[in-house]
Amino acid sequence: MQASKLAPLPDRGPGRPREFDIDAAVADAIEVFRAHGYHGTSVQDLTEGTGLARGSLYKAFHDKRSLFLAALDHYTAGSLQRVGDALAQPGSARAAIREALMGYARRAAEGQGRQGCLITAAAMEMMPGDVEVSVLITRMFRRMQDLFAAAVIRGQTAGEIPRDYDERAIARLLLCTVQGLRVLGKTGPSESEMAEVVDVALRTMV
Repeated sequence: MQASKLAPLPDRGPGRPREFDIDAAVADAIEVFRAHGYHGTSVQDLTEGTGLARGSLYKAFHDKRSLFLAALDHYTAGSLQRVGDALAQPGSARAAIREALMGYARRAAEGQGRQGCLITAAAMEMMPGDVEVSVLITRMFRRMQDLFAAAVIRGQTAGEIPRDYDERAIARLLLCTVQGLRVLGKTGPSESEMAEVVDVALRTMV
């Protein structure tokens, strides 16, 4: 489900442009939900954060929950794209895994790192009670594990990672590292401190 297709604006007639960019509104909403959580975010917070009038917000997304699901879908898609791109780099699979983890380490150490991760926050706030959110996040975590597991297998084939290691177990460890980096980011760590976490995680594969 693509965020821009979740609830398109109604047809405004030939030659009449949309009032706003839905993708930009979803991106703004992500920051609002990251700051307040789902239950702590009001419609007023969303209108202020996106710059949209209440009526425009309802026309495009119908309600707060629809906008949140669009934001979560957009956020998870971006996360998977970044990890996938990093792990698909040619050459050393081990180096690609490190670069994927370092991407999270750098973002955790930046100013926005204190806002945390929308996925982690939603998982803590809404799982397992919210079935729709649970399915979306579980699917995202499974896909990320698949990407890491494929990179581990590539490293095993190249002799960089011991073959007797279970690639799924390593993938789960790497996913836990990713989520831990995002949580630690809320405490304001330095990039060098986050890099140390990455390097320790990689030592499990020697």
